[in-house]
Amino acid sequence: MRSADREKKQRKRSFIPASLNIKLFLIFLGCFMAASFTFFLFVFKYSELDTLKQRQEQERVEKVLVHLTNTLQGKHIKLDDIEEMGPTIDSVKDDYPTWGFLVADAKGNIIFQTKNNHTQRKNIKPLLKQKLAPEFNSNPSVNKGYFPFISLVSFQDDLGYLVVEAPSSKVTIDTTNYNHKIQIAFLCSILVFLLLFFLCMRPITRYIKQIEQGISRIVNKDWNYSIPVKGKNELSSLAKNINWMTEQLRERFERERQVEQAKNELITNLSHDLRTPLTSIIGYVRLVKDGQYQNQQELEQYIQTTYNISLKFKNLLDELFEYTKLSLSDVELHFQEVNLGGVLYQLVGEYTPIFENRGLDVKVKIPDDPVFISVDIEKIIRVLDNLFSNAEKYSHECGHIEVTLHSTREQVIISVSNTTDHIEAKELKNLFNRFYRMDKARSSKVAGSGIGLSIAKRIVELHEGDIWAESDNNKVKIHIALPLHHDTKEK
Repeated sequence: MRSADREKKQRKRSFIPASLNIKLFLIFLGCFMAASFTFFLFVFKYSELDTLKQRQEQERVEKVLVHLTNTLQGKHIKLDDIEEMGPTIDSVKDDYPTWGFLVADAKGNIIFQTKNNHTQRKNIKPLLKQKLAPEFNSNPSVNKGYFPFISLVSFQDDLGYLVVEAPSSKVTIDTTNYNHKIQIAFLCSILVFLLLFFLCMRPITRYIKQIEQGISRIVNKDWNYSIPVKGKNELSSLAKNINWMTEQLRERFERERQVEQAKNELITNLSHDLRTPLTSIIGYVRLVKDGQYQNQQELEQYIQTTYNISLKFKNLLDELFEYTKLSLSDVELHFQEVNLGGVLYQLVGEYTPIFENRGLDVKVKIPDDPVFISVDIEKIIRVLDNLFSNAEKYSHECGHIEVTLHSTREQVIISVSNTTDHIEAKELKNLFNRFYRMDKARSSKVAGSGIGLSIAKRIVELHEGDIWAESDNNKVKIHIALPLHHDTKEK
């Protein structure tokens, strides 16, 4: 009882799991962060490509601007020589039809301007100020949608400025293309989330499937199967509890099978043991009924024999009923504190005339100090009565019987020994089995049912004690160990 409770508490302590909800939340959070990182990485990658394209476009414009500046300066033309300036600029403009070209003097007056140039006269001066400012803004917004590039040109008679306007890639964003890129990034992030979530959840779902298959095997009465315990969470706790439940079912099934087997053996042995006296009773009653007797004395002999066999038959039924009652799971014991030494003295005194009638010498070794113990005294007397009765039945004529009692801090040990035939070690294990008779040749001569020691063993076990037998040549000694400090509450 106490060990079972302790094992149950220990099992409960070992079942404290880490939360599966936290693990699932961390898996979801990790997958979500990975998907978000994928999304922003994809968007950032395309943004870098757009920036690279813009930078390449600016470098191309600057390269054309430098080339055209060097060409104009190399021709040594005057600032107002439009006829010479125009063809030179137009030759470059033909290669870049979307660009605008403009030439202005130092005061900001426009000298030459292509048709697709968007810079107006009122805007040229702010552009020149920005160019001459200490911190030049490389992205002026004078003309929305176009990015101006300015270069100082040294003409033959004066200084001027060459302005090239190229379409601004930052302003002219393709909305359809941008949305398409966002959709691709979003789909990629979803795929990454699903893939990672599937890979992270796969061990959990596989374990759940394994538990499900294990339960199916257990339902089909495969009670030797044990579900593997993995990790420390609710699933592992579930597996442990299922394994524990399976073990209980298996033990229960084994107990039921043993009970069924014991019941069959009991019926077999009972039918054999009851048939013999019942057959004898029927035989003697038939003799009396048919008048098969010589005289009144023989009739009385038949009646007395029938009566004696009937008493034996009744004793057998009484012991069988007692053993069956003790085998039930709801047996109640009524504990009370008694002096076990005094009880032994009294029982030995009652059996002394019976022992002496067979010439048996009795020795008693019981301490003078009282030995108090909490037991069901009625059932313990039944145990001692069976031991004394067996010692009297199976002892050799003029043999010896010895009864001893000694105690330790934890238990009291009673020993009853008698001189009899030598018993092999393998037979000692069977002494406490039902209907076991050591000497088959003497079984018909010695009265008894063969379940007296079985009853004694069951009563001792109900007291959480132990009973065993030892054999030394022609002496057999049976020991009973009872716990000294026992709970006096009724069971």
